[in-house]
Amino acid sequence: MTQVCVVGAGVVGLACAWELARGGADVVVLDAGTAGAGVSRGNAGWICPSITAPLPAPGMVREGLRQLVTRGDAFVLRPQADPTFARWLWTFRRSCAPARYEAGTRALLALNRRTIELYDTYRAAGIPFEMHDTGLVVAARTREGLAPYRELAHLLHRLGYDGRIDELDGPEAAGIEPALDASAVDCALHARVDRFVRPEELTAGLAGSLRELGAELREHTTVSALRRANGGWVLRTANGDLRADNVVVAAGLGSARLLREHGVRMPLVGARGYSVTITGEGAPPTHAVYLAEAKLGLSAFTTGVRVAGVFELGARSATPPARAGAKLLAAAEPYLGGWRPRADGTPPAWAGLRPASADGLPLIGAVPGRAGLYAAAGHTMLGVTLAPATAAALAPLVLHGERVPELAPFDPGRSP
Repeated sequence: MTQVCVVGAGVVGLACAWELARGGADVVVLDAGTAGAGVSRGNAGWICPSITAPLPAPGMVREGLRQLVTRGDAFVLRPQADPTFARWLWTFRRSCAPARYEAGTRALLALNRRTIELYDTYRAAGIPFEMHDTGLVVAARTREGLAPYRELAHLLHRLGYDGRIDELDGPEAAGIEPALDASAVDCALHARVDRFVRPEELTAGLAGSLRELGAELREHTTVSALRRANGGWVLRTANGDLRADNVVVAAGLGSARLLREHGVRMPLVGARGYSVTITGEGAPPTHAVYLAEAKLGLSAFTTGVRVAGVFELGARSATPPARAGAKLLAAAEPYLGGWRPRADGTPPAWAGLRPASADGLPLIGAVPGRAGLYAAAGHTMLGVTLAPATAAALAPLVLHGERVPELAPFDPGRSP
C-alpha cells in the first residue's frame, strides 16, 4: 500500500487526502493547527465557476493604484522589504496582460469542469455539510460596476463555459433576491450553476470521512523540513521524523517555505481577508450575493449571514483590526433592503491569510526533479471552488503516475 503524507488540513489538503484514501493509499494528514481551522474556516464558501478567473487581470494594476490613492478598503497593500514580495509584484504585473489572463481563465475553466459533479459525489458519500444550490447574484449599483463581471461572463462563454448567466435590472435582481434594495441596485448577473457551502462544516465532514476511511490526522504537528531518503521522503517535525513514499504539500501559505527548498520558484504571499457572521432583520439572502463595487460576498447559512471580503496583500498575520467587522457591514449596507444586519452590535471579525500565487494560478502537480513530492497550494480565493477538482486531478498522478492534461498550466515548476 502506498504511504502518502499530506501536509495541511485545510479544504485543499483534506480534499486531496480524501481522494487518495479512496484510491487505496495509506494516508496521514499533518497540520500545524487543527483541521479546517486556518484560512478555510471563515470564508464565504462559494463554489463559483461563473466568476472563476486569475486575480491578475487587465486593468488590475490601475485598479490597485486607485484603491491605494483613495484609501479603499477592498484592496490594501502592505509593502514588504522582501525580494520575494518584489518578485511577486513583478510577476503579478506581467500576468495582467490580456493573453496571459485569457490563458489562465481557460486553464481554470478546464480544471473546474467537474466541480459541481464532485461536490455531488461528497454528498453521495455521506459527507455532512451545509450546501445551497440557488446560484450567485452579482449586484452592482452602476452599470460600470457590473462591467468587469459581464466581460468575464462573455469570456467564459466564448471559452466554452455552458452555465447559464442572466443579466437583470435592479427590480429584477431584487425580485429574485429580496435581500437587495431595488432602488439602490442598478443591474445584476444571476449565475444559475453556482453554489455555496459552510466551509467549516465541509472541512469537518471531510476530516470525519477520512477517519472512517482509515486515514490518520495529526494536528498541532508542524513540518519543518522535507528530505529525500531511501527512495521515499522523511518529514521532520518537533514530534519526530515521519517517513512516506509520497508527500503532497497543501499547507496554504506555509507551503511556500517547504516548496522553495525544493526548487519551486513561483512566489506565494499572504493576502488577508475578513468575514463576520451575523443575524439580522428581514429575509436573509437566498443566493450567494456579490456586491460588485464593494467587492464583498454574502452567504446566508442556517445560523447567520456571513459577509466576507477585503484583499490585504502582504499582511503577515491573521489577526483582524478591531473594527474590521463593522467596516464590512457598513460597506454592504447601501445594497441591502429586505435584510439588514442586527443593530445591537457587531460580533468580532474572523481573518485568514489566503495563499496568493503571483500569476493567479495554483500550484498543482509533481515538483520537478523531486520524485514523490507534489504540490497543491496557492489557490488564493478559490480554495473551496477548486479543492475537489484539484484532488481529483492530482490523486491519479500520485497513485499511478497518470498525468491529466488539465494540470499542465498549474505545473509547480513553471517560471514566474
